[in-house]
Amino acid sequence: MNKINSKNLYHPTLMSIMVLPFILISSITFAQTEKPCPLEDWAQNVVGAWNEGATINNIDCYRDTVTSMNMGRNLRDEVIAQFDTMFPRAGYKVVGLDPINAALPGVDRPMVGAMYVSMFLANGTTLPLDSAEIIITEPDFIVSVSDSQINAAKTIEEAIKYIDRIYAFIETLAPIFVNNPPNPYLMQASNLMARWGVLGESVEVVPTEEFIRSLETMTVTFQDGDGNVLAKQPGSYLGNNPLNGILVVVDELQRRGEQLQPGDLISSGSYMPPILVDKPAKYETIYEGIGGKTISVSTSFR
Repeated sequence: MNKINSKNLYHPTLMSIMVLPFILISSITFAQTEKPCPLEDWAQNVVGAWNEGATINNIDCYRDTVTSMNMGRNLRDEVIAQFDTMFPRAGYKVVGLDPINAALPGVDRPMVGAMYVSMFLANGTTLPLDSAEIIITEPDFIVSVSDSQINAAKTIEEAIKYIDRIYAFIETLAPIFVNNPPNPYLMQASNLMARWGVLGESVEVVPTEEFIRSLETMTVTFQDGDGNVLAKQPGSYLGNNPLNGILVVVDELQRRGEQLQPGDLISSGSYMPPILVDKPAKYETIYEGIGGKTISVSTSFR
C-alpha cells in the first residue's frame, strides 16, 4: 500500500491620534475604502494555503467580496495560471451535474476546475490524517481522453468515440475554507478545492448505445472499511449520464480558448456530498454494471 507525505508549504491597524480636522476626515475615508482581502491576492493565498494544507484566515472577507459566478471563474483562472507554473496539467473536474450543487443559489452552469499530475494516486493509497487541516472525500467518476477530436463533440454519443477507459475514482479534497453554508462562488474561485484523487480499476470503453445506457443504469456504492454503505446511487445521478461531464469541460475550455488533449482525465463529479475525514478510516467505491462489468477503488487514512 502506498504512503505519501503531502504537507509541503490586515487587517488595518486602528490608530487613535490627535490630528487637524481635514487630516482626520482623510483618515476616515481611507479606513472605509481599504480592503483587507484584495482580489489580486486571491490566487497567491489559495496556492499558499494549498501548499501548507491550511485554510485562508480572512475567508469571511472574501465571502462578502466574491459575489458572482463570473467573479469566481475569473479568480479560478488566476489560480490555474499559478498552478500551471508548478505542475503539468493532467485533467479536469466538474461540480454541478449532481442535483445538490446544481441547486445552489447563483450557479448558472456546472463548475469546472483543473487537476494536476501530482494529484493522482494509486489504488489503495493511504493518506496521513495530518496531510491537511481539513480533509474530505467522496466517490467520483472519471474517464480518459484518447483523441483530440473530442473537442468537436456536441453529444455524448459523439464524445464516447474519443475516450478509451473509465476508472473507479475516489477524490480527496483539502478545502482551504470551511464551506458551510456552501458557497459556489468561492468553490469555483478555489479551483473546486482540487487536491488528491485515487485511481482504481478501469474498464475499456465500447462506443455503443448499450454501453452508454449502462452508465445510466449502473449502481455506484460508497462504503467504509466495515462494509457500511454510505451512499448508493444510479449512474444517472450525475446529469442523467456521467459522460455529460465531458461536454461541460469541452464547453468551458472553449470559452477559455483551450482544448482537451489525449491522456487528459475528466471527473464528472461526486455521487454523494463529501464526508469529513477526521479519524482513521478506509473507503471503497464499487461500480456495478458498466458495460456488464464491476470495478472498484479504495483508499484509507491514518
